[in-house]
Amino acid sequence: MTNEPSISYIGKGLSRPECVLATRSGDIFCSHKGAGVMRILPDGRQFLLQDDTEFGGMPVVPNGIALRQDGSFLIANISDAGGILELDADGMRPHAIAAKEDALPPANFVYVDELGKTWVTVSSKLRPRSRAYRRNVKNGYVGLINSDNSFSIVLQGLHYTNELRPDYENGWLYIAETFGQKITRARLDERGVHGEPELFVQFGPGTFVDGIELDGAGGLYAACIVSSELYHIDPEAAPTLVVGERDNNWVESVEAALDDHTMDRTHFDSSPAERLKNISSLAFTGESRDRIVCGNLLGDSLPVLDAPHNGPEPPYWNVEVPIWGTQVS
Repeated sequence: MTNEPSISYIGKGLSRPECVLATRSGDIFCSHKGAGVMRILPDGRQFLLQDDTEFGGMPVVPNGIALRQDGSFLIANISDAGGILELDADGMRPHAIAAKEDALPPANFVYVDELGKTWVTVSSKLRPRSRAYRRNVKNGYVGLINSDNSFSIVLQGLHYTNELRPDYENGWLYIAETFGQKITRARLDERGVHGEPELFVQFGPGTFVDGIELDGAGGLYAACIVSSELYHIDPEAAPTLVVGERDNNWVESVEAALDDHTMDRTHFDSSPAERLKNISSLAFTGESRDRIVCGNLLGDSLPVLDAPHNGPEPPYWNVEVPIWGTQVS
């Protein structure tokens, strides 16, 4: 594409840095397979916040991570053991929700919004979740962890639920439905979600939206696996490609596997992309949030580029996280 933004990289030795967060201090936090979270300081030092850990007899596979106001983290564990985990300087443990009811299935994403509500997405009830890599499996859902640590499902029947973003200012909850290749939205206010989701934007073949983030002007960004593309979507639902590394032969082979009901982990665990490597999430960094840092499934570092549209302050922007963990570089 013409006028493609230049890409730099931060971090090294990362393992499946699927989800990424950034704070005012310039710190970057990303999911790190087996151990929860890797912290990257502005001076380049890296701290692994937890040693390799098992939950339910399986290594933890953090997908979404959320930063709470007290500087601790929530982790959506997408291994077959499932569940939501807590991480702080004292270590990692199951969230109290596990003591209230059956542990959640493999959880895709967790998010604490500006009202203090804790959102969780589950891509599918099926285990292994690769059984849901289909056009006709729509059993994902969105839920809330309540103040008494019970769990309430607020939306269901979704087509492989991935990241979500509440936008209280404009009254919408945006949801990425990966195998529907779309972003939907449902009406939202402080009292909760109202009604069923409606289509916001439908992507074309090969574009599997994974991570989404609000911009500062009523639009969205979408990070897409398989095609390794980043889109900006304006408030009228018009998508514009910001940067991408689409390989048409690869995209066609994945679409064929989806049609033939043979899609599996191999279609995510490899990619011809060399610079974006299955980008899966994004966060704004810099004092004015004018840079985008991208989480990804297959890289060992995080791509960074200029943002065409700056981002708003996320709920955790001003959280100061004390230094803890093991310095690894």
